Amino acid sequence: MNIWALLASLIISWDLTAKVIYHLPTVILENHNERPTATLVDQALDDNKIVPHKKDNNSWGVKISAQASAVMDEGSGVILWQKNADEIRSLASITKLMTALVFLEKNPGWDKLITMQAVDETGENSPNILRSETVTVKDLFYVSLIASDNNTTKALVRSTGLSDNDFVKLMNQKAKDLGLSQTTFVDVTGLDDNDHSTALDIIHLAKVAFDQADIVQATSQASYNLTTQAGRSKKINSTNNLLRSYLTIKAGKTGSTNAAGYCLVARIENKTGQNIIGVVLGSANHEQRFQDLKILLAWILDNFSWS
Repeated sequence: MNIWALLASLIISWDLTAKVIYHLPTVILENHNERPTATLVDQALDDNKIVPHKKDNNSWGVKISAQASAVMDEGSGVILWQKNADEIRSLASITKLMTALVFLEKNPGWDKLITMQAVDETGENSPNILRSETVTVKDLFYVSLIASDNNTTKALVRSTGLSDNDFVKLMNQKAKDLGLSQTTFVDVTGLDDNDHSTALDIIHLAKVAFDQADIVQATSQASYNLTTQAGRSKKINSTNNLLRSYLTIKAGKTGSTNAAGYCLVARIENKTGQNIIGVVLGSANHEQRFQDLKILLAWILDNFSWS
C-alpha cells in the first residue's frame, strides 16, 4: 500500500462496550547517521474526541533546524508530527514551567514582599531586579516566566521557604506523578545542562502547565510593567518573539544554553478554537527557534482539519 494511502486510512475497531475506537496513523521523523527515516505509529482515540485529519496527503512536513520537535493536538492528544521526539536533551529554561507548577503548590501569597539577595544571583543574565530591591512574589513570578530571569526564579523559590535542593526534589516528584519518565531536574532555573527531557515529555509538561491560569497569564504577555517597593519602574519584555507574530499564541516558554541549543514550546489556537502545542529543541540560533516553530505550526494549520 502507498504510504500516503496508509496515512490517510482510519482503522476502526471495537472494544467490549462496543465503543468506536479510531486508530490514527502518525508520522515519526528520525535521523539515523544523518539520514532521515520515517516510521508510522498508531494512536487510539475514542469516538467522543474531535479527531484532526490530514487534508493533503502529499505534504510530508517541513524542514526545520531543530534537532528534536513534536506537535500535539490537545483535544485528542494526538501527536500530529514529531522529529527525534524521544531523544533525551537538555531543556534549558523550559525547566521554569515545572518550577512554576511546583511554586503554585507552595505559593506563600502573591503580595508577600521579597528582597533580592546575593544568594539569588546566578550571573547568567542582566538582572531585572537589583540586589536589595524589594518586590512582591507576584513580581517575581511574572519576571521569572516573561523574561526567563534566573535571579528572580531563585528568589521565587526562596520565597516558599524551601531550599533549592528540596524544591528540585518536588520538581522531580511532580515529573514522576505526571508520567514524565524521561524528565529529570537538577536545578530550578534550567541553567544546569543535566536538566533533561524529551520533546514528547515537554509537550505533556506544557499541557499541564498551560492549564494553570496563572502560568498562562504570565506566559501570554508580551511585556510586564514592574515597579519595585522603592518606586523604580521597568518594562519587562517577553523572550518569546512569537507573541508578536500572526499566530494566536495562548502561552509559551523559551530556553537556551550551549548544550540545549535554542528551544521553544508554545500553545496556539486555530480558527475553530482547538489548541495545539508545539515544541522545538536545539534550533540553530536565537531567531531560528521562532522560525522553526512558526513554520511547523503553520504547516499543521494548513494540512490538518478539525471538522
